Amino acid sequence: MIIHDTAIVDPGAELDEDVEVGPYTVIERNVKIGAGTRIGPHCFVATGSVLGDRNTLTAFVSVGTAPQDLAHHHAESRIEIGDDNVFREFVSLNRGTPKEDDLTLIGDKNFIMASCHVGHDCVLGSGIIMTNSVLIAGHCHVGDNVVLNGYAGVGQYTSIGRMAYVGAKARVVQDVPPFVKVAGDPAEVRMVNEVGMQRAGVTQEDIDEIKHVYRAIFRTGRSVSEEAHALINDRSPMVRELAEFLLRKEAGRFGRYRESLRRHP
Repeated sequence: MIIHDTAIVDPGAELDEDVEVGPYTVIERNVKIGAGTRIGPHCFVATGSVLGDRNTLTAFVSVGTAPQDLAHHHAESRIEIGDDNVFREFVSLNRGTPKEDDLTLIGDKNFIMASCHVGHDCVLGSGIIMTNSVLIAGHCHVGDNVVLNGYAGVGQYTSIGRMAYVGAKARVVQDVPPFVKVAGDPAEVRMVNEVGMQRAGVTQEDIDEIKHVYRAIFRTGRSVSEEAHALINDRSPMVRELAEFLLRKEAGRFGRYRESLRRHP
C-alpha cells in the first residue's frame, strides 16, 4: 500500500494492500477500496463508499458525497462501484437516499470523463462512456454500453436503454430506448445506433432486425404504442426488449417510466 504523507485516511477505512493514495486525498470512515485501485491527488472518498478492484481516480474526484436533495442531505447511505472504472478530473458521484434503498450503484469498465456528475440513487450499468461535462440527475438508470456525449443533461427519473447513444448538448427529459441515437433539445430519436451495437458484439442479423423494426416504429407515422404491442412477442430478444421498453415509456408519467414509481417524502 502506498499512501502519500499528505493524504488523510481514517483508521476505519478498509484499503487493500496494493491500493495507492495520492497527495492531499481524504478517505473517510466506513470506506472499502479494492485491490489495484489508484487514487490520485486531491480526491475525496466519503463515508459509505465501496470501490471494487482496479479503479482509477485521477485527480479532484469526489465519491460518495452527500445527495443534493434537501430532504435527505444528511442521509447515512451508500455508493457501490464495481471494477475497472476510470473517473477523470472533477468527477462527482453522490451516494443514495432513503427514497431508493440508500444506494447509488455503478457497474464495471465505465469511462467517466472530466467534470461529469452522477446524482443520488442512480444505477449505471457497465461499459458506459460519458464524455466531458455530462450531468445525470438523481434517480436515473443508464444501461450497459451507453455513450453520452459532452454537455448532455439527463433529467431525474429518466431511463436510458442499453447501447443507446446520446448526442452532445442533448437535453434528455424522457426515457431513451435501447439501440438508438438521440439528439436535440429536447432529445429525440434520430436513427439506429448501428456502430454502437457492432462494437458491443451484436450480430449483423440482429442489427438488421432492429433497423427494420425501427423504421416500423419511428418512421411510418403510426402509433408507437400500437407498433410496440405488435412486437412484444417477436422471436428476437432484442426486438422484445425494445418493445417492452417503449411500452413502459408510454405508460410512465411524462414519458419516464421511473417517474411513476416515484416515492415522495
